Amino acid sequence: MRLDGLTVALRQRTSWEAADLGVALVRRHAGTIWLSWIITTLPVFVLLNLGAALIDSVWLAWLLLWWLKPVFDRVPLFVLSRAVFGAVPSVRETLRMQRSWGWRSMLGWLSWRRLHPARSLLLPVDLLEGLAGSRRSERVRVLQRAASGTSMLTTLIAAHMEYLLSVGVMLLALMFVPVEYFSEAAQQFWRTLFDDPPIWAQCLGNFVTWLAMSLIEPFYVGAGFGLYLNRRTQLEAWDVELAFRRIAARLRATATALLPLLFGMFVSVAAVRAEDTSTADQVGGAAAQSVDAIAADTPPQSLRRVFAGRYVEDAGFGASVEQAYADPDLSPKSKQYVWELRDKSKKGKENKSPEPKSSLQLWLEAFGRIMALVAENALWLLLALLIALLVRYHRIWLPWISERFERERKPDALAVHDIALPEHLPDDLPAAVRALWQQGRQREALALLYRAAVLRLDASLGTSMPPGATEAECLRRSRRLADADYAQLFARIVRCWQAAAYAQRLPDARVVDELLAAWSGSRSASA
Repeated sequence: MRLDGLTVALRQRTSWEAADLGVALVRRHAGTIWLSWIITTLPVFVLLNLGAALIDSVWLAWLLLWWLKPVFDRVPLFVLSRAVFGAVPSVRETLRMQRSWGWRSMLGWLSWRRLHPARSLLLPVDLLEGLAGSRRSERVRVLQRAASGTSMLTTLIAAHMEYLLSVGVMLLALMFVPVEYFSEAAQQFWRTLFDDPPIWAQCLGNFVTWLAMSLIEPFYVGAGFGLYLNRRTQLEAWDVELAFRRIAARLRATATALLPLLFGMFVSVAAVRAEDTSTADQVGGAAAQSVDAIAADTPPQSLRRVFAGRYVEDAGFGASVEQAYADPDLSPKSKQYVWELRDKSKKGKENKSPEPKSSLQLWLEAFGRIMALVAENALWLLLALLIALLVRYHRIWLPWISERFERERKPDALAVHDIALPEHLPDDLPAAVRALWQQGRQREALALLYRAAVLRLDASLGTSMPPGATEAECLRRSRRLADADYAQLFARIVRCWQAAAYAQRLPDARVVDELLAAWSGSRSASA
């Protein structure tokens, strides 16, 4: 580490100023950082999404990409740690160093330290200092002493920025939709990306998330690196060391320029001293006696005597001296707040023998203790009685709790296999469904319609649904249908069944008639 090569003005800053310094460093070296970041992270993103799509769990790619953030953070941190000392690495050097640099500490950052809120501040301790064990713990404790709050808030801000940027990019497409088509476009947008998204829509969402992470994460790492530099400056006085080095450099340059002049003065002084040696020996004894006599009669030296009578007393000089001594650098002062007893006299009375108490004082103290015990137990009994009443009469006092519990319990009894359905479908399915609906057996009617729709889907595709297939799996298989009209009808039937089975929302009779009419029309068209 060469402090002389620092490319920033090193001084002690506040925590937020230090974070701004790190962000400025990222902007200065943006080309190297983001080009290296894209080359490193984009292949990983593609491989994760391909693997997740093969197992039909695209969300897993997003989770793994988020979990690998500490590994990706090594890219901007490597560039900043070299560039701040004047050795800006190239993209090729940055990519080559990612093979071996900092992998030893990644085990901790990908496991028990992954959710640490001050990751940007502490990551340089492992990657740049290479500390471990007790030395690392002590170092982390010292660094966090004055910067942990800022680093945690930086993490929170970066997370919110990524989320807002992802949502903003997704909603950007709706800005180009004409107003008259906005409602339909918004509904289609919700169904495509959130309600039942296909694989391409899930991969598109992961790509937007990667874009947001790629834009925000280098700035987050830079802010943490700025906090780290500021704490090192405060703890190790880097700014003072640099100031001394500059002073030494100036003195060396001055001494080099004055060396011939000093040599000439030395020669002249030596010649004069040689000439005066004889004279000094002759008058030395008398001069010594005179000096001793004057010193015996001279009072202590004053400013007037030191300056040979040229000193003039001035009030401004005294004020300047007082102002110099009042400078905080010359006489620093600080305030410290400590907890102390309100009644300090109790400390002095601890060692003294207690004064005897009267019988009235003893009786009052005993009565007070008894009343405090009774009041405490009465409060606990009152709390227990209140809890018992709430539990006993929760259906009356807290109806929203009972409604919530009932809502969570009932869907389990609404599965298709819990409803008695005929083994074979009736010849006239619409008539059978209407008959069940008119009898008040709406769930059985919708279950019969849903079962018939699934069987027709199997017949159209030529394959059978696997046992235990969910509604979402049926909807995904329906996208393979060549008949687009029946695919839309199947989706409507599934939605009606899901609303009735899992949310207890039965459709209107008009909606059921429309579904049955569309069913009959599609059957006749296919025949």
